[in-house]
Amino acid sequence: MKLLQKLIKSLRERKLTQDEWFKAVSRSYLKPPVTVDGKPLPKFPSDQIQINTTGQAGVATLREAFIFYQDCVENFKVLGSAIEPHHQLLDYGIGWGRIARFFLKELPLENIHGLDVMEDFVAICRETFGSNNFHVTTPFPPTTIPDGKFNFIVGYSVFSHLSEEACFRWMGEFHRVLAPGGMIALTTRGRPFFDFCESLRDKGHSGYLRALSTMFDDFGDARARYDREEFVHSNKQGVNGGGAMTAEFYGETFIPEGYARTAYAKQFILQKFLFNPTRQTHPIMFFRKKEISKEQK
Repeated sequence: MKLLQKLIKSLRERKLTQDEWFKAVSRSYLKPPVTVDGKPLPKFPSDQIQINTTGQAGVATLREAFIFYQDCVENFKVLGSAIEPHHQLLDYGIGWGRIARFFLKELPLENIHGLDVMEDFVAICRETFGSNNFHVTTPFPPTTIPDGKFNFIVGYSVFSHLSEEACFRWMGEFHRVLAPGGMIALTTRGRPFFDFCESLRDKGHSGYLRALSTMFDDFGDARARYDREEFVHSNKQGVNGGGAMTAEFYGETFIPEGYARTAYAKQFILQKFLFNPTRQTHPIMFFRKKEISKEQK
């Protein structure tokens, strides 16, 4: 009890270390509710929903989300755009909100927003966060979001799956809804994932793991295309999703640094391509919005 009281007191004073913040959010799963400034931290969906979407539940799946959150906060600051309390943030592909909840350390709840193609996830976020800032979107833009609304957009394990057309069109929409100088952090599949998927072949797996093992007829060719800085994507049966996540929209996606730097260069500057496999599960692409004149549009 004394530890919990100390955490709450530190939260109220906005002096929590990153480690203490992770412990507080973890405690909101293990022993809810945890209240900060008179408001409870978001609730959680069932463990089964967490496992279905991330392969893990509870503290284990929070740890992965926390690392991405840390990398976003630290690198936004290093790149000259530290998150301030008045800023607005969009979590694209919010799922059940495991990423967004960590940004409550930097932002009030009313400044955190989310989009997802899955109605069930949006309903979960509205209930567990107690906010109507979460909305269903179609697989391809546009949205009804006003121009220039957000200072930051984050997307974890989303551009790891979208088709080339979907990525390109959403980058255009992100440019529209970002404020001048706004930043994006998006993950994609990294080169080591080719090796992991190929290692699953002929191991008797079923379901998603079997689909990963056969998503490319020739993994060597897929690696070679990646090394040539090409967009590499598979939408074979089993790796595309159900419902709104059709084969035209969803699959498994590998975006190399060179492609990220040039493909979206009209609208964004790739400021950093961050990947340390000992820390990050996915590479993170940090983009800054370019201002485009009427003549350039």
